Amino acid sequence: MNLFKIKSNAINKTILILVFSLVLGILFDYFFYDKVPGIAFPIYIILIILNLFTISRIFKKQISKQALWLLIPLIFFSTMVFIHTSSLLTFLNMVISLFLLLLIIKILYGETIRSFLANDYIKTMLLPFGFISPLFQTISNLFSSHNTNNKNQKVLPQVLKGFAMAIPVLLIFILLFSSADLIFKRYISDLITFNIQTETLFRFVLILIVTLVFVGVHSYISQDSKDKITTVQKKKIYLLGNIESSIILGLVNILFLLFIVIQLTYLFGGKNNISAQGLTYAEYARQGFFELIIVAVISLFLLLTIEKYVAKKDEIHMIWFKMLSTTMIVQVILIMVSAFTRLQLYEEAYGFTTLRLYSHAFIFLLAVIFCLLIYKIHCDTRENVFTLRVFISVLLFLAGMNFLNPDLYIAKQNIERFTTTGKLDVYYLSNLSDDAIPEIVKALDTTDGDMKNSLGYELYWRTQNKVNFERWQSFNISRTKAKKILDSKTVILEEYKDYQEE
Repeated sequence: MNLFKIKSNAINKTILILVFSLVLGILFDYFFYDKVPGIAFPIYIILIILNLFTISRIFKKQISKQALWLLIPLIFFSTMVFIHTSSLLTFLNMVISLFLLLLIIKILYGETIRSFLANDYIKTMLLPFGFISPLFQTISNLFSSHNTNNKNQKVLPQVLKGFAMAIPVLLIFILLFSSADLIFKRYISDLITFNIQTETLFRFVLILIVTLVFVGVHSYISQDSKDKITTVQKKKIYLLGNIESSIILGLVNILFLLFIVIQLTYLFGGKNNISAQGLTYAEYARQGFFELIIVAVISLFLLLTIEKYVAKKDEIHMIWFKMLSTTMIVQVILIMVSAFTRLQLYEEAYGFTTLRLYSHAFIFLLAVIFCLLIYKIHCDTRENVFTLRVFISVLLFLAGMNFLNPDLYIAKQNIERFTTTGKLDVYYLSNLSDDAIPEIVKALDTTDGDMKNSLGYELYWRTQNKVNFERWQSFNISRTKAKKILDSKTVILEEYKDYQEE
């Protein structure tokens, strides 16, 4: 009797998981299919959070306090999708929101983020693969029988499971074959009495996939901690001796020093030194900033690797390592100053773009990480603390980009640059996201006729080619504000609709 009751409770919980997952799958289709991200994204994230809390309460599991703290940045970044319209910023906000959601699932019942190392954050990104086994276990539980003595009752669940797993695969293949071959699609349509459209089939498969994902998520968080694979802390293996690490760091430092001397002579030494080499200042300065950023990134991973695996046998070894690594970090920061200067000169000559602005900001993030690395080498050698500080720095960096509002900032800087240089890429300016519209329309007040005509022409056709965002799921603050501003300028913009630049 007790065994029957246990199995009955297991099946009831399995059905509950399927119901919750199906609801989230249907809502995913309703919120996002054929719609631009907007207010629906933070709403869906909140629904997922409430769903996780409800499942936890049903399964009587205590939620970790650190998981609750992570809700703050999660809600912030998901809300930014509702506020900003910049494509790159929206993409970054959605990615970090999904990562934070996975992180919350990972530490929901016990794991502590304070103990995480770099590889733990990488494993978090791969966590969806960990949902596969619990998913199949839940499906198995659903079709399990109360009475295992009957042979027929053993076979029936296996048959049902086989069909349950085969049908989604068949539907996906049918969808692909129907899209690839019109005759096959006609045969399928004739075979099925009711008219089934490709879009309907696709949306059904989409709901099914999302439902299965959440079945895996719910199954993962509902299983006992002893069933989860625990991370075994391995003894630290030293692969580098003091001599090898000193050679690597020493040679790299020499190379960096030679490069910095050239920078001090030419990039920071004035235009005359560059002219003597047959180059203009603009030609010299506008090249290489992306390469220098890559150099800084590679240097960071090189230092982290050497610092992790170098053998620190005695005080002399430690002194040499600290001296060489600190020297390298200082030189890398000087190289980043060179990259920053080149970017600045390039922006002064050609204006601001999304890629240049993010590269500028990324240099600041790298500088912060290098400073944290110096502190780790000299003061606090705990790798988990360093990793947590880097993770917080990345969150603050992305939050800062949201507060900066990149597209609005780019528009403002380019318009201000126009007042001093008379140069402006009107096409690029007019194609910035709706975040920038409040600043762009101000340029229509300029006295420069050609620029005003070109900008008015681009903005007019922008309003005519606008995608329909009437669905509430796509509602966005910046998009709504931009629409009101452009609607108020309708009469003015119509004056430029027939303008053609000679």
